[in-house]
Amino acid sequence: MTTAAAPVCVLIHPDGRAVWGADKVRAEEALGSYGVGRAFLTDASLGLRISMSDCAAIMPEEFPENRFAVEVLAHVAGLDPAGAVETRGPVVLWGWDPRNEWDSSRPLTAAERAVITEGLTAAGCAVG
Repeated sequence: MTTAAAPVCVLIHPDGRAVWGADKVRAEEALGSYGVGRAFLTDASLGLRISMSDCAAIMPEEFPENRFAVEVLAHVAGLDPAGAVETRGPVVLWGWDPRNEWDSSRPLTAAERAVITEGLTAAGCAVG
């Protein structure tokens, strides 16, 4: 899933591992077999979306808290992590393109990658 070309997503695991990827569908496979929920990062960030298991919040025994994703997402959104919504299990942050009929993804821009990298560093993620 790692690529040197412009990635479309970053997969953030609950243990702090983060992996850049070129295939959002493949990254979402790490979310589990219960289904995938998708949302915009913020109302104003229509170019970035988040994917997480749609059962993560109701099955805490199977989906550990992901404080790393909370910190990264808060950083990218310009919010305080203390007030952020809890995330559980692996989380995918990805570039969204509604015109992409295959998987709605697009390469992350250099500016998006820079702010995501800052967030990964601030959260203490191990990037692979």
